[in-house]
Amino acid sequence: MKGILFNVVEDVVTEAMSADAWDDVIDAAGVDGSYTSLASYPDTDLSAIVGAIAATADLSTEDTLRLAGRLGFKHLAGRNPHILDGIEGWKQLVGSLDDIIHPEVRKTYPDAEVPGFATTEIDGGLRVIYTSRRQLCALAEGLIVGGGEWYGSELHVEHERCVHEGATACTMVIREVVAGDEPVDQTH
Repeated sequence: MKGILFNVVEDVVTEAMSADAWDDVIDAAGVDGSYTSLASYPDTDLSAIVGAIAATADLSTEDTLRLAGRLGFKHLAGRNPHILDGIEGWKQLVGSLDDIIHPEVRKTYPDAEVPGFATTEIDGGLRVIYTSRRQLCALAEGLIVGGGEWYGSELHVEHERCVHEGATACTMVIREVVAGDEPVDQTH
C-alpha cells in the first residue's frame, strides 16, 4: 500500500483527535509509523492501524474505514489538487476514477495498485462496481462520501452486494440526498 494513504490516515487522526493520539495508535498497532508518500508498505500495517483506531474510538473496522475515507478525502485532494482539475461534481468524480484519476495517480505512484470502479448512471445516481484484492470497500465508500462533501453534496451509499458477504465484487448505489429527505445513517 502506498505511503500517501498512511499519511492521509495520520492527517485524519491528528485533526479529529490529536498528534498524541496518532502516536498512541502507532504504539497500539505495533507498526513503525514512519511513512513517506511515495514508498510502499505492507497492507497489514494499515489493517493494524485501522484496528487500533477502531479500538480507541469504539467503532467497527468498517465504520473506521468509512470515517477515514470521508474525512481523508480533503487531505488526499489537498496533496494532489491537479488530479481534480476539470472535475465539476461528485458524479463526474466517481465516474472518472478508472479513466482519469487513477491513471493520473499512476503517473505519480507508478507501482500503485489502485482499485477498479465501473460506473453506470441510474435514475438519481450511480451504480458502482468496486473491485480490489484488498477488499477495502468501506474505505472506498467513505472516500466517495467525502468526495461528495468536497463538491457540496451529501451522498447516501447503499451496498447491494459485498465481497465481505460472499460476492465477487462490491456493488454500491450512490445517490445524492435531497433537502427534505430523511437523514440517512451512514455508519450502517
